[in-house]
Amino acid sequence: MRSALKGQLVGLDSKFRYRGLNQTRIETFSDAVFAVAFTLVVLSTSVPETFDELRAYINDIVPSFICIVLIVVIWYQHYIFFLRYGLQDTKTVTINTLLLFLLLIYVYPLKFLARFLYELYSGLIFGRGDNFMDNFGGAMNSSNMTLLMVAYGLGACAIFLSMSWLYRHSYMKRDDLELDEYETYSTKVGMWQNLLMSSIPFLSVMIISLGIFGRGTLNYSIGGFIYMLYPPVMFTFGHLVNKKIKSRFE
Repeated sequence: MRSALKGQLVGLDSKFRYRGLNQTRIETFSDAVFAVAFTLVVLSTSVPETFDELRAYINDIVPSFICIVLIVVIWYQHYIFFLRYGLQDTKTVTINTLLLFLLLIYVYPLKFLARFLYELYSGLIFGRGDNFMDNFGGAMNSSNMTLLMVAYGLGACAIFLSMSWLYRHSYMKRDDLELDEYETYSTKVGMWQNLLMSSIPFLSVMIISLGIFGRGTLNYSIGGFIYMLYPPVMFTFGHLVNKKIKSRFE
């Protein structure tokens, strides 16, 4: 998929000179890790042997799809970065290794939370909540829910911080990469965009772990709703960036 996208360069920034058109071993290795993450998401459910297990497997399709979409978003960010800069130095390898390690750790909390929320909301909508907690060992009290959301938030925050670190590294090597003014600005945008994306799960973790709204359902519910800030925050950031590009580079 990465090679096919590089061959077409459809929908990418025509003002940016892409330096990573040739597939590198870093990208090949990274794609293998992303494939493992996909496998962990899909195969986290055992092969059904009874009708009840088959029904549970079907119910697992939506949470699996949500997880795969989120992993693809991270993969696409990764693809754009290496397409832009084509870096293969030691620091890039180190940061990239950290990113992949975080991704593999992040998979199971992500899948568990997606499944939990799917079961919760489908139970509320379709009135199938009688044995809801039994599907999770009957142990999803406020304390465990808080721990789950903190683990999810820290994972998301660390992944986007790693992406921001990669962009910062590229910015520090702007002379070696011969970035022009527009490319330098776009690199800073990538760095700040990922910092902004990491700030929302960080805010959620702070609310939940510090118990700002108490230690019960209200606290982790508000911590969960913090993620609804993504659309308005990222839309506003994109609007401001596009406005500055038009005034400065067009």
